[in-house]
Amino acid sequence: MKVCIFGAGAIGGFAASYLSRAGHEISLISRGANLKAFQNTGLTLSHAGETSTIHPIATDNPADIGQVDLVLVTVKGPALIDVGAYIKPLLGDETQVVFAMNGIPWWYDIVMGRGQATSGKLLDRGGQLQHTVGIERVIGCVVDCPAAVSSPGFVICKRDTKGKFTIGAPRSINNPRVDIISGILEDAQMSAPVSSNIEQEIWAKLIVNLSRSPLAVLTGVDETELAKHSETTEITREMVNEATLVARSHGIQLNLNWDQLLNIEYRSEHRSSMLQDWDFQRPMEIDSIIKIVSLFGNEAGIKTPTIDRILALLTI
Repeated sequence: MKVCIFGAGAIGGFAASYLSRAGHEISLISRGANLKAFQNTGLTLSHAGETSTIHPIATDNPADIGQVDLVLVTVKGPALIDVGAYIKPLLGDETQVVFAMNGIPWWYDIVMGRGQATSGKLLDRGGQLQHTVGIERVIGCVVDCPAAVSSPGFVICKRDTKGKFTIGAPRSINNPRVDIISGILEDAQMSAPVSSNIEQEIWAKLIVNLSRSPLAVLTGVDETELAKHSETTEITREMVNEATLVARSHGIQLNLNWDQLLNIEYRSEHRSSMLQDWDFQRPMEIDSIIKIVSLFGNEAGIKTPTIDRILALLTI
């Protein structure tokens, strides 16, 4: 299968490595130092005690690649505008597009019967993704894989378990190819369960992001250090409670495991994705992880005072 990784950072690099070693034809869309490294020395992944290097096609121009069978979009939220602008050459009639990203996706309001409302206005300004990609070929994805780019072209994942990519068709979309793509990921030694309610999975992951990322950026510490302090734990609890009420207003019921969300034994020294962006002075995924919850709350008449204060601090 021809697979293009659009935004080959930590998660994209992880998936590219395993898919390539499983025999798939991989191409990478990247830029900057990562792109130069891919072109000169390849993509290296260190995971589960093994280090391997692949040498896929790497470019910053999708037209160099042409149509593929599967696009795995792993950019950060602020880079979505580039996806909408440049993805078209990759798309054939049967091409599927998996959006493996944090937070509420750009297509959320469309499938929730809300039109191109808040999520589209915030995350797909101008509607280019909806126009170019279309909802019918979209596959949602929630990632659990603590990978990081340790240097250009070099991805490291300290957890020995398989990278987990939970996938599912958006609500009201019948897409039989979801099971096929799950099988491809599984055959490549990744975990890829299929969810019949990917929107609920997205909210569940969003809750985890909220419980770690914003305060990590404001304090500069990792997940474990955050959990050591009762004051930050209480702020986390308030944000999670507010977000849960907002999710419920959308018909999403979340069964929270407070131990896993708050207790230190379920934390690691991993620096969250948002904190890594802060470390390297890259744009952070504030819109899709925290601002969107505040906007949804305002629409539903649900007060989110803690989320609003943290959002204000992040955007000063």
